[in-house]
Amino acid sequence: MILALNTAQPIHELALLSEDEVDHSCKLIQELTWPEDRKDVENLVPRLQELLDNAGATKEELTAIVVVKGPGSFTSLRTGVAFANALAEGLGATHPMDLFEMTTFEALARKAATADPLLVLLPAGGLDAGLFHGEQLQVGPLSTLLATLPHDPSFKVAAQLGETLADELKSIALEKEWHVLEAHEFQTLGEALQTLGLRGLKKVSIVEPLYLKGPKITMSSDPWKQPRA
Repeated sequence: MILALNTAQPIHELALLSEDEVDHSCKLIQELTWPEDRKDVENLVPRLQELLDNAGATKEELTAIVVVKGPGSFTSLRTGVAFANALAEGLGATHPMDLFEMTTFEALARKAATADPLLVLLPAGGLDAGLFHGEQLQVGPLSTLLATLPHDPSFKVAAQLGETLADELKSIALEKEWHVLEAHEFQTLGEALQTLGLRGLKKVSIVEPLYLKGPKITMSSDPWKQPRA
């Protein structure tokens, strides 16, 4: 069985899927979602157990883990990635275990489930955004990132932005005749994996979290806590 984990988005997800040994297609067995609550350190283990109990399964039956590695909220993302790495290492000591990663951009693109031209946008801190389009990632002011892209009603936009950037995106999309996907138009992570399987996912030995910008760390004014030269 395959476990999928996403703590990179505001709605966190756990999904359990089976994989056909012949054509490697996936079937969604059970999934669990909850809003980000900054308690993932305490809650990931019981939530995984709840998922397995609902499916009548055990973690020893897992043969692969898929984790969304970011970008996303620093604490939630770091916790989810560390949890997936530890689980894969622990289970891998007793039986073969595959570990796959995808970025949040890839996750949103899969959830959008469209063959139309797609722009994927995520916040990058302040008024900057990250744009994934045509296999390329760019980071900068939203208006600058989108300025040279064409007016084309076939374009769709998958975005997870704060209120200010979301309002700016709506204005740009209206002018360029793009369709900004609404929440109800997205699949869940489990549904997306059921649709596309594991094709295109990168197999790794350990997942490293991805951030568009490093976290802001305030240095202490206490001279005893300053880094030594």
